[in-house]
Amino acid sequence: MSKIISSVARITKVACRNPRDLFHIFGAADAVAQQIENPEADTRVFPPVDVARILDTSCRFSFEIFPGVGASISLIEAAALSALIQRTHAMRVFEFGTYKGVSTTQLALNLPDGGMVYTLDLPADHPVYLSYSELASESGMQMLVPPDLSHKVTFLKEDSAQFDTTPYRGTMDLVFVDGYHSYEYIKNDTEKGLEMLRPGGVIAWHDCVASRPEIIRYLKTISPLPQLVETTSLAFAVKPA
Repeated sequence: MSKIISSVARITKVACRNPRDLFHIFGAADAVAQQIENPEADTRVFPPVDVARILDTSCRFSFEIFPGVGASISLIEAAALSALIQRTHAMRVFEFGTYKGVSTTQLALNLPDGGMVYTLDLPADHPVYLSYSELASESGMQMLVPPDLSHKVTFLKEDSAQFDTTPYRGTMDLVFVDGYHSYEYIKNDTEKGLEMLRPGGVIAWHDCVASRPEIIRYLKTISPLPQLVETTSLAFAVKPA
């Protein structure tokens, strides 16, 4: 109760000083309320971890910045993926969902020499791809991957529902799931990702947020529960050895 009284007092003080600041306060409150009002979309069940705690040693990362490019990973999510690469001593990474190649670039940039990112995306003429007008109208898909990183990237064009994991089984150090966000595809991509992941490797998921309840609903079925990187939409889990 004392916390509620203190919060009301602060909000009243803000309102008296500048009522326009209330838009920011209630905007943040509304975002949290959206998360809590739908139990299926409540991410609080996932153990939180600070990005700096993914590794227990100091580390250096490389970043490629793409100004004005939306629908991709944030800078702190890029740092988290880079930390997972170092945590797993990754040489082989598999990515579901290339899009323009922002996360592909981040993964390749932080792999050591000899490392490879295998990135899978739908063919441009696939019905699911064409059903999303904002994607179908995009040009330059995958073309943000810098030419000097091309030797570290293998582009694969296929529907992940039909993708055969046989040549890759048990060989990946890190799998990043960021493809089509329906429950069925999240389940498919996760199960196939785990097939390709070596014991002790890490699988990560993007867009673990209230606006994507189908992702959260599926991740709650996984045991042990994935960890959620604080201030991001990135969750990850370690495949048992």
